[in-house]
Amino acid sequence: MSDQENNVEEVSGQSRIFEDLSPKKAWKQLRGVIKDYEDYQTVPGRRKSDQFFRAYVMEYINQTNDLIKEIHALLIEKQQMSVWAVANNLINEIGGLTREIEKTDYGFTTFFENPKLHEMDISQLYIIEWDFIVTLKIMRERIESFMEIVTHNYIEDLDLWFETIDRLVGRVIKLNDDRAKLISSYERISY
Repeated sequence: MSDQENNVEEVSGQSRIFEDLSPKKAWKQLRGVIKDYEDYQTVPGRRKSDQFFRAYVMEYINQTNDLIKEIHALLIEKQQMSVWAVANNLINEIGGLTREIEKTDYGFTTFFENPKLHEMDISQLYIIEWDFIVTLKIMRERIESFMEIVTHNYIEDLDLWFETIDRLVGRVIKLNDDRAKLISSYERISY
């Protein structure tokens, strides 16, 4: 799959392209969205930014998971047995993601202590984090639209909606893994 294909999300025949940003623009976007987010240039800033980023993501994911739980309950109420189990699987998948984000197990890394990391070394982290935020927002939009559809008894194409949401959850999980791998990769950088 090419980079361009990785940056396209398709829902109901509509494509939405994830914008490619420079690290500096991604950093500015992150600072505009996450209160108290600093940067990864200074040692104290790294730990704070990591904590604020994870707190923001956790809150967003928990709220999104609550919406899926509401959809799950509505599907049970409407006796849509063929898809309510899919909703339950998504709830469990997102629950696993929240546990991964909470535990912050980056393995052995010098990322939070090494004052010699250069901007070029960590610029990719801003891009991954911004992509993470954008994906979460798109996922929330899709879930809110899905909730509206289920609430109004438009229960056709439920499988397609779940497939779209599942792809977005998969993208969030991959971005979380990529972020953790990038942070843990700094063990190779010596003082």
